[in-house]
Amino acid sequence: MNEYETEEQQIEALKKWWKENGTSLVIGLFVGVSALFGWRYYNDQQNVHAVQASDIYIQVMQGAAFNRIDDKVIDLSNKLINGYADTPYAALASFALAKAEYEKGNTEGAATQLELAAKYANDEVTAQIANLRLASVYIELEKYDEAEALLNMKHNELYDAQYEELRGDLYTAKGDIAQARMAYDKALSLQGLSASKWLKLKRQNLGTDADEPDQPA
Repeated sequence: MNEYETEEQQIEALKKWWKENGTSLVIGLFVGVSALFGWRYYNDQQNVHAVQASDIYIQVMQGAAFNRIDDKVIDLSNKLINGYADTPYAALASFALAKAEYEKGNTEGAATQLELAAKYANDEVTAQIANLRLASVYIELEKYDEAEALLNMKHNELYDAQYEELRGDLYTAKGDIAQARMAYDKALSLQGLSASKWLKLKRQNLGTDADEPDQPA
């Protein structure tokens, strides 16, 4: 009899507990299961998103590789920028189009694409490369203020040599030979034994202070 009463008491206690806690338990389980499936759905959607961006990027690269920068390729590139800017492919597509435009002789078009690459770069390396290439193109276009603004931006010290070399290019283009020499010398010092022949040649072409003609009194 005591055992029966104990079981009966346990059942009643369980009913009471369920009455008090059942609703919150069901809600908690629902939230937990929903979160689990929601996270899986989010990951699946992110994977689909990345694959779609990759497919579009391949089409852009195919056009850029053969210098076929037609309306279709430009539309695909814009599609990457507008719909997939959170992926690396938006900036990479702009790099590819910039190269193709430059090789066609369209320096302004190359600058436009590099501006987009810098804007949509989602990592430091891509941003640094975009800024360096864009500064070089700006110098060629004689947009010296824009180039100088880029070269004065805060950057990773690993790129100091490249920035100084471009600074030398900028000063050379502006006719400030003394400043150009200083910039090239700094770039050479930073690059050390790995300094490129092209950088050395640019510096040699500027000569030394002793080569400057005497100014009239």
